[in-house]
Amino acid sequence: MAYTITFKNSGKTAQWDGSHENLLELAEENGIEIDTECEAGVCGTCKVRLLSGDVEMEVDDGLEDEDREQNMILPCVAVPKSDIVLEV
Repeated sequence: MAYTITFKNSGKTAQWDGSHENLLELAEENGIEIDTECEAGVCGTCKVRLLSGDVEMEVDDGLEDEDREQNMILPCVAVPKSDIVLEV
């Protein structure tokens, strides 16, 4: 399934076609820098706010309860389940 991924702050959009493992890879391929360390969903370094849409994350150990309340996601382990807008 193809989805449109909008990176609001950078003004860029990209198409998700399932050829990337996660949203971090898609962002990097499109010249969008997101700080990262573990790339496994446990450190929380890459967290960004999901402004709209749905994603699935296999691991979200890097998020605190407050992060979840603020709709933060970990792009290193997130894949879209709809068109999404990220605050990055």
